[in-house]
Amino acid sequence: MRTTRILKPGVLVTIEVKPDEKLHFIIGSVSDDYRILTCELITEEPRSIDLNKGDKVILVCLSEDGVFRFLAQVQEIKQDPVNLTLALSREASHLQRRKFFRLSEPLVRARYRQITDPVDIYNDELKEAAVKNLSGNGTALVIPVEDELAVGTPVRVEMDVAGQNINLIGEVIRCASNEPINGMSLLCIQFSLIEERDRDRIIGHLFKEQIKRAGRRSRPYRSI
Repeated sequence: MRTTRILKPGVLVTIEVKPDEKLHFIIGSVSDDYRILTCELITEEPRSIDLNKGDKVILVCLSEDGVFRFLAQVQEIKQDPVNLTLALSREASHLQRRKFFRLSEPLVRARYRQITDPVDIYNDELKEAAVKNLSGNGTALVIPVEDELAVGTPVRVEMDVAGQNINLIGEVIRCASNEPINGMSLLCIQFSLIEERDRDRIIGHLFKEQIKRAGRRSRPYRSI
């Protein structure tokens, strides 16, 4: 199982305990054959989770090669704090990254402009916009109602992601008036031209921000 080698002690992973419940863990140990691993919940809460021996979960891991998901079975569970021993039951599969890493109100600055002429791609006169949500495949910007753009309109987007300047071309796929508040509109943009390294930077930043929001423990990792 070559892809399991991305799972190493100290690596942060997300475990989908239920379809609507995802928790962040840190890997403690991995067996020599990469089939058994232990991990600990990195947040103070919850102190216990509704899992039993034999239950199946999905483990998601971000690596330089992309995002992978593993189907795993609970071998042992300890509560307060939550520790799991998992058996990986099959080879990893690639996750549709745009579906998993979508974050609301990320710490990202954005500017944009409508493209009506090839020269617009290089024009620095861009409008500031708040970022409502962001994924590796698209974003939703909050703009004044009077600045709404039609579906299919090409736009240039410039983002400041963790100190890195990212430039890309997108296409408007939806524009919702008076969202999230009256007088503003939600401009939904799908990325159509973006460097893969920039997409990975966005995904990596969102993953780290998810971890920070979850709240790390201040104490060091304890062996289980």
